[in-house]
Amino acid sequence: MPVFNFVSYLIGYVIILVEGDSPEKFINLALGNGVVLWDITSIGKDRLLVKVRLSAVRTLRQVARKTHCRFWIQKRMGIPFLYLRIKRRKSMALGIVIFVLGLYFLSSFVWFIEVTGNRHYSSAEVLGVAAEAGLKQGVLKKQLKPKIIEKVIQECLPDISWVGVTVKGTKVVVETVEKTQVKKEKNENHAHVIAKKTGIVKEILVINGQAVVREEDTVVPGQILISGTPEQGQSAGEAKKPLYVHAKGIVSARVWYNGYGEAYLKEKGQRYTGRTATRLILKIGFKELRINPSGIPFTKYKKEVTRKILPSWRSFKPPVELIKQKYYELENYESVLSREEARQKARQKAWAKVKKQIPEQAGIIRQETEEIAGKQEELVRIRILVETKEDIGLEKTF
Repeated sequence: MPVFNFVSYLIGYVIILVEGDSPEKFINLALGNGVVLWDITSIGKDRLLVKVRLSAVRTLRQVARKTHCRFWIQKRMGIPFLYLRIKRRKSMALGIVIFVLGLYFLSSFVWFIEVTGNRHYSSAEVLGVAAEAGLKQGVLKKQLKPKIIEKVIQECLPDISWVGVTVKGTKVVVETVEKTQVKKEKNENHAHVIAKKTGIVKEILVINGQAVVREEDTVVPGQILISGTPEQGQSAGEAKKPLYVHAKGIVSARVWYNGYGEAYLKEKGQRYTGRTATRLILKIGFKELRINPSGIPFTKYKKEVTRKILPSWRSFKPPVELIKQKYYELENYESVLSREEARQKARQKAWAKVKKQIPEQAGIIRQETEEIAGKQEELVRIRILVETKEDIGLEKTF
């Protein structure tokens, strides 16, 4: 069937409306005369919509006379009709030709260069070296010599161990792999374990360092929980001096989170129906040519516009632009909820806000839900309070 539809589009076909006392006889006689009909649809009493190839229309006129039926062409589809439309609008045809030739011409140049894998060197540094080897925006693709570019980049940037230059259409991707360097950790990696949030300490497990808080202590963000500077004395009577270490451990604490949600018993607004429509416009200079039908089938809609412009070459900017206008249909809605339904909706909103705050590794100990009384009876307010037990320690170097 796809092949049949494709061939029909190439040679042209029409959608006709058949009317008469006996449209079935029209169909049977047409088929008997070797006319190919498809997508036959009844749209009312003694009325049919039928698709037929353009070459068979003359035969159908004879069939209509014999069966006392009439038919009208509702829509013309296919390459022949598209050609006639373009022929009538020569400026649009010229614009399309210019557009295609412009694309072909500009596709032979490099317009975009992307650098990947670089960490130590900036993209600007890599692109600067690549430009010296002949890789830059606006250069002809056939003038590029990827192997030479790769060699120059490796010679000028010694921390890069491998380079790959790949041409993908009008884009060139420079892939780099840098040598692995072992970074010296700050101050021999001395660190404290500090609190990353407010809570009440429940358990402390010290792996390295010295605990400076106890169970049931209330701590705040940034407060030291396990110190990386435990004091040691050299001998009896001598003053204690700090011994710097990388503190490690687990500090479990009770932490509280809350979320708020609300819902109206009556809601009004607009929402998407799921239906869309698209308009395509070819702009040449100051003239706009519509490629498809211009009507907007919606009374309420949201409009989204995207533009595709040919990249400029040196000081020349091609005066060709493709504009796509997409329309999303909107409809008004009004919903009425029971008080219990509104509570459930507000509770879901509140829980969604709480859930975003709670870490995955945290364990929920207790959860409380509270309905907040207010002046507006048509508005339901819900607050959720959640208590968790979690590790609040965070290693911080010094």
